[in-house]
Amino acid sequence: MAWIETTKAGDIVKEGGMRIETITAAEDIKKGQVVTLASGEVADIAAAETGPFGVAIMDIDSGDEGQVAVAPTVIYLLPGAAGCTAFTHVMPSEVTDEMGRIVDVSTPTFDEVVGVALETGADGSAAVKVQLGYM
Repeated sequence: MAWIETTKAGDIVKEGGMRIETITAAEDIKKGQVVTLASGEVADIAAAETGPFGVAIMDIDSGDEGQVAVAPTVIYLLPGAAGCTAFTHVMPSEVTDEMGRIVDVSTPTFDEVVGVALETGADGSAAVKVQLGYM
């Protein structure tokens, strides 16, 4: 599944209380992808990567420094094929073609939650608002 360049993924919804961190990218990262802060990689739960997570607010080339938004920022993210439900915890998708996208998590644990979806969304058709952090 190709990354959808025309979405609002990675755009900040509300700047009040926003936190931005600088990371060094371990691989090419697209604006709007969920990133594992410790490794600087696109989040891949299937590879047993865990949080804390951030969301790239810019494209970052491998080896370069770039900025990611962290909790409590509200930001737009793309849902994976399984979609996401409003007011449900979300985590990075486990599907290889959907790296950096989000899906609902049924039994949330601190180390896999990206945040709480504030809108319902399906299969990357449109970016949804997500409150970053485990709440």
